[in-house]
Amino acid sequence: MPKTQVARISKEQYLALQGPVTLPSPQQLFDQIVETLMAKGLAKYEHTDPFRKNLPNGLFLWIPPRPAELDLNYLVSLIEVNGKKGRNQLNPKGLTDKVVVPEGPYLMTDVEDGKGHLNTRRSVSEANILTEHRSPYIVFEGIMHGIVSPEVFASHNMYLCGSRDKSENVPDLYLCDGEPVLGVCLHDYAVPGWGAPSCGSRVGA
Repeated sequence: MPKTQVARISKEQYLALQGPVTLPSPQQLFDQIVETLMAKGLAKYEHTDPFRKNLPNGLFLWIPPRPAELDLNYLVSLIEVNGKKGRNQLNPKGLTDKVVVPEGPYLMTDVEDGKGHLNTRRSVSEANILTEHRSPYIVFEGIMHGIVSPEVFASHNMYLCGSRDKSENVPDLYLCDGEPVLGVCLHDYAVPGWGAPSCGSRVGA
């Protein structure tokens, strides 16, 4: 009798069998983001006051005021995955943002962390994001996401399509031997485990 092939149960399916997950409230998510960034010295409570009464549902990301000059070596080192701190390979000189973001602190609403664009060419993902009237992440936003929710790297790496280096390469955040790395994307072909995060809007104070 031929052997019957048995499909393995995925991690997500196994966890689903354990019962429904209780989602955090918008206030709980906001507090977790703020407290994490506060502990890293990147935010102050007064930065958060204008946002507390109008928090959206779903996944969002609060962004603290951006320094005038980005110390990427320091900022990336604040990303920690399984005890390993991030390192930067990107030269901040010549780094530009291709999308306009608010001055000061702001809220990124309707966040999609890149999982929806896996195994897709980077240029195609970027074009689809713009066609959907959404906005790709810039480098500073990607770093903040990695600091607040390093769990994202358990499923995929991130193309930060809202920024470019001086050679017009797309920056990316990825794991290398378990270590978070900020570098640049030199290719444009579909790679499993890579995706381009985006948001629906950015709301300033």
